[in-house]
Amino acid sequence: MRTRRNRRRRFLKIFLPAIIPFVVCLSLLAIPSRISDRMKLVISWPLAPVQKASLVAGSAVTNAFLWIPRSWNASSKMMDLEGEVFLLENILVAQRATMDRQKTELASVTKYYKGNALSQKPLLANVVAFDTSAFRRSMLIDVGSRDGVTENSMVIADSALVGRVTSVGTSTSRVLLITDPASKIPARILETEDVGVLEGASGNVCRLKYLSRWGEKVEKGYKVVSSSIGGVFPDAIFIATVVEDIDGEGTPYKTLVLRPKVNATKVNTVMVIKR
Repeated sequence: MRTRRNRRRRFLKIFLPAIIPFVVCLSLLAIPSRISDRMKLVISWPLAPVQKASLVAGSAVTNAFLWIPRSWNASSKMMDLEGEVFLLENILVAQRATMDRQKTELASVTKYYKGNALSQKPLLANVVAFDTSAFRRSMLIDVGSRDGVTENSMVIADSALVGRVTSVGTSTSRVLLITDPASKIPARILETEDVGVLEGASGNVCRLKYLSRWGEKVEKGYKVVSSSIGGVFPDAIFIATVVEDIDGEGTPYKTLVLRPKVNATKVNTVMVIKR
């Protein structure tokens, strides 16, 4: 008897929990839809906040997992776009530099033909390097013997003399600037026609030497141009303006301090007048 009772109890413990939901489901199916809907609403109302919270949490987790690859792709695309923008900016800067250089060259040629009666066609050159030490003032340009450049060819910029070629290579040339102490150029004052020798001095200045102390009075701002004496330079190429008159006491000469029209160290393009 006890064995049978124990078996019944075990049977009820095992199968009863499974049978009861089945019976409930069958009974719910037999209930009319209106009543079943109301029952569902009543049962689901207390669980609504829990369902909403679980739904929000699930969507947040899903978005978090999706955000990682999306952000990676977005950052990769951003880096690609930044690289493209950088390249385009470099191209734009290079084009602007080319346009500025061409404008400078065109303006220089225009001023040259407008202000000079020389029939010779100038040779455009780019400045490659400068030597502006205390005792040397020179520049290197990118034209040479293959372009027809020879020693003592005149170099001008902004329609003013800046120097002369002293050494010529195949594709480059060395230009001695008018501010170099070793530079000596025959020059004259445009307003008085007094002739002297223009030499370089320390700093960005020149000196016109060997002028007579008893000549005409020279005013500040007078123009100094090249002289054709010696046959090296053509006549009347603008060089500098007078800034100071130094009276050489005890000598028959006086010296003028000049300011060159062009600061050669700030020039990128020059013109070479071949001899």
